[in-house]
Amino acid sequence: MKKWIKILILVLASIFALVLLIALLISPIAKNYIEKNDQELLGREVTIDKFKLNIFNGSLKIENLNVMEQDQKTKFVSIDTFKFNMKLYPLLANRVVVQRILLAGADINIYQKGSEFNFDDIIKKFSSNDTTPKPKDTSSSVWDIDLNNIDINKTNITYKDLELNSVWALEDFALNVPSMYFGNKNSDIGVNLKFKDGGSLALNAKYNMHTTDYNLNINLQNFALNNILPYLQQSMNISEISGLLSSKLNLKGDFNHVMDFQLKGNVGAKNFAMLDNMKRNVVSIQNFHTDIDEVSLSKNKYHISKVSIDALKSQFDLYKDSTNNFTHLMKPSKEEPEPEQTKIDTTKSSSQPKMDFIIKELIVENSSLLFNDQSIQTPLAYPIENISIKSNNFTLDKENQLELSASLSKSGKVNINWKGFADGIANHNLKIVINNLNLNDFTPYSLEYFARPLSNGNLSFTSQNIITNYNLKGTNKLDIYKCEVGDKDKKVKAKYANIPLKLGLYVLKDRKDKIVLDLPVKGNVNSPEFSYKKLIFKTLINLLVKVATSPVSLVAEQLGFDPEAISNIPVEPLEREFTSEQFEKFKQLSEISNAKPELVLTLTQQANYKKTIEELSLANLKIAYYKNNNPSASQNGLELIDIAQVKEISEKDEAFIAFANRLLEQKGMSKQNSITETALTLFSQEAEKQMITFMQERNNKIVEHFTQVLKVDSTKIKVSSLPLEEIKAQSGKNQYNVSLEVMEATPKTQQ
Repeated sequence: MKKWIKILILVLASIFALVLLIALLISPIAKNYIEKNDQELLGREVTIDKFKLNIFNGSLKIENLNVMEQDQKTKFVSIDTFKFNMKLYPLLANRVVVQRILLAGADINIYQKGSEFNFDDIIKKFSSNDTTPKPKDTSSSVWDIDLNNIDINKTNITYKDLELNSVWALEDFALNVPSMYFGNKNSDIGVNLKFKDGGSLALNAKYNMHTTDYNLNINLQNFALNNILPYLQQSMNISEISGLLSSKLNLKGDFNHVMDFQLKGNVGAKNFAMLDNMKRNVVSIQNFHTDIDEVSLSKNKYHISKVSIDALKSQFDLYKDSTNNFTHLMKPSKEEPEPEQTKIDTTKSSSQPKMDFIIKELIVENSSLLFNDQSIQTPLAYPIENISIKSNNFTLDKENQLELSASLSKSGKVNINWKGFADGIANHNLKIVINNLNLNDFTPYSLEYFARPLSNGNLSFTSQNIITNYNLKGTNKLDIYKCEVGDKDKKVKAKYANIPLKLGLYVLKDRKDKIVLDLPVKGNVNSPEFSYKKLIFKTLINLLVKVATSPVSLVAEQLGFDPEAISNIPVEPLEREFTSEQFEKFKQLSEISNAKPELVLTLTQQANYKKTIEELSLANLKIAYYKNNNPSASQNGLELIDIAQVKEISEKDEAFIAFANRLLEQKGMSKQNSITETALTLFSQEAEKQMITFMQERNNKIVEHFTQVLKVDSTKIKVSSLPLEEIKAQSGKNQYNVSLEVMEATPKTQQ
């Protein structure tokens, strides 16, 4: 054999032996090197049970790899098996072809405190301190990278936020990537995992790194919402959140245009509940489901085929400062410096398409709301149950129609029909029908405004309010049956305590114990001063004030009597008897009393003091003159014929005037300027006594006539005269003022 052949064989054998030796020793050498220099390489303690590197087929296998935390006591990452296999010969053609990547049986612990993570030191270890930009090497060719058969299975990942004390535990995390291409090919990625508290997540994605297009399918099942509680508590005052969230979504888009995507699928939740910091229910939903036809931000398109809510429960608490439990639910936002003013790109905003929004079917069933009004002195808790809401093709730019029905407290029912546009308050048509509403439930409001409780009654209410170009025209019809109010609570401070609510209700009732009221409303809803509540309330108060000032007139109208003729009954100061006209009015008043047996008919006599005293004094002077001329009349008393002759005496009769002057001289009184003054000087004191006597006699005769002839219960008629001081202080007419009063219960004396 030639010498050079021997040398060649010897060299090749040596090289082969060296390569073989390296292949045999590289694995233990690498394992030993990594474990001895782990602090220098990684800054962590690293242990490996088995490390096998095959330089011939480009494979690597690691078993039982453990990486500790910086404290060298707790585990950061532990991996049962890691396998890596790649083809070597394609490297010569600037291609990286990975045939297999396997990560199995791993436990990974991630901790976060603020913006810091427990792996920041590792990232820092491998980051370069050289921030000088490096020139692009245009001479090097582009590498093609193909990754195949990437699998992660039987992996547990634990994430803990140390500041929020939030823990996310992902069990049986599985990632499957059949192929990933760093070129103009679609990559397939699949992720499956289970949450420790229940639920699972499956992701399937196709991604093209050249075009940056992606197609992502998301399947989330029974995700426990309590996991997100610590994050919601950063901005909300809530103590608990529970429920299971599920969704199947398809997302298509371009990573280079984040907002340009299309979303389809469905989202649902069951047994959802949120409690505030006082453990009160904010909102709970037994079942929620929505089907999404298409959502596209670039097109400004939001098409929802169905929204279904079943067994929603919530409560609305209204407080004295006009806030409510929902405003208290949100924590105040931290003040941030205002951003610098920048020029607005109106080109993009103007090119934004008009919002295309529609919910094709909206259904809310078996729901309830508890309304708690704590803004009044006596809080009200009012349940609204069996709420049902239905709407089809709900949009923003077209007229919508929505129907709502519900049960009010124990017996009431409400039906609402709304037509209108959802983009403002300019044009709407709202119909409300309420039946069989128990008025007792609203005693807190009756106390708040009138200081009287509602003790009985039910209400039906029909309302239609049409808004056209912000101008409201509404009609509201109240139908109240057997409404009763209790006695005034003097401990309650009420805004309208002086309004005679009890009297008003009794007066407004018809013979069937019903009250029917029409309350029209008009106004411009766009006006800052507009308040629907104030308009309705003002109408009611004005009506009650009218009742208070003239209750008899309203009842007289109901019975077909002339209200002006019956509200007051004129009397003559010198007459002790009544005329036929007056007796007819008494009869009509008795019918009013019978029609309103719960009220007391009151006749209050007033007099024009000056005029009455003048007439009585003058009458006394004429009687004295008549008796002086007719001694027999003085002895036997005046007969009717005598009284008639007295009335015929003229005040200008010279003999009569001379007689009056002689009386003044006899009593040592100075002469007066007129016969009236003379009469007052002589008989004013006697006339005042006569006036009081006459008034009392008339009162007695009226009581006798009502009780004996007209058969009115004596407790239902009250006849009196104004006190003398009040009569002297006023200059009214001689008449009876007629009114109706409520007989208040006499308070019990304490023993």
